[in-house]
Amino acid sequence: MDWNYWVANLSEWLGVIAVVMIAGISPAAKRVRRVEYQFPQREFTYVAVLYAVIYTFAYLFFTNPFFDFLHTFAGRFWGGETAERALVALIALLPFVIAVIARGQPFKSLGWHSANTRVALSIGFMLALLTVFLRGKFMTLLAGISKEQMAALGVYLVLAVAEETIFRGYIQGRLQSKLGQRWGWLATAGLYTLWQLPGRIWVLPFASLGVLLLVTLIQGLLLGWIMQKSGHVLAPILYRAVSLWMLVF
Repeated sequence: MDWNYWVANLSEWLGVIAVVMIAGISPAAKRVRRVEYQFPQREFTYVAVLYAVIYTFAYLFFTNPFFDFLHTFAGRFWGGETAERALVALIALLPFVIAVIARGQPFKSLGWHSANTRVALSIGFMLALLTVFLRGKFMTLLAGISKEQMAALGVYLVLAVAEETIFRGYIQGRLQSKLGQRWGWLATAGLYTLWQLPGRIWVLPFASLGVLLLVTLIQGLLLGWIMQKSGHVLAPILYRAVSLWMLVF
């Protein structure tokens, strides 16, 4: 990776921090509602079991020929490995949704808290605009979007919706109820980083894998912080999807 890569990422991250800090002092952001869990240990156990299930699935997806039909299906969409990881994330989301429904929990415990929707949309929209501006893509967008770029946006949105609902929606809130705000946030970012290993650990060179994991960890911390400030997964979803999308322009 060259210096331009790190400068671009650092500029974006610092810009995101500034915008979220400014947005966080607004009266609406201060009224963000939180989900409380009556039995933190039980929620912690569910997180551990479900994460083990989806991690095993992800590992088998990239190593077992049985899942070749899913690779073929993902190959119909834009993005190659990105489309495959979006499909893995979408399938991995199912057990979390099933667990919430089976246990009679509200969908706000998946990070979709309707009371925080307006705040999250505002923060997410500002972060998306900031990302486009810092990446210097405004004129490119105004010039028009190709079918390939629209397809890329669709794949990135699926990936962001699925993974952010899993990690920032389901996992982070439950880990914070058990471990506390700081340690739950850090633990979620760690699990999110480990989630990137299946399909890559034996393929990417060590240096490239190290850079990927470092960038993912920083992004995980940033996305978790955005979730804490907004109280809704829409904010990290919008930011992450647009940030990834800018890479194809």
